[in-house]
Amino acid sequence: MTSKQVVVEGGGENLYKIVEYNGTFTAYKIHVRLLFNNETRIGSAKNMNDAISLIRSHSGRAIKSIS
Repeated sequence: MTSKQVVVEGGGENLYKIVEYNGTFTAYKIHVRLLFNNETRIGSAKNMNDAISLIRSHSGRAIKSIS
């Protein structure tokens, strides 16, 4: 299982992540809180580019960085 952090342009809630497991890439929206973070599943794809497109579509913003 691998994980990539994705930040979209703009401020506020702009943090996402993509988790790859058994060839499936699942995108999550990260809700940063003071004591703990919550994650909301956005969707799954068969490749990284499609998972990035899910995030771009969900946020309505351009991708700033992937790490």
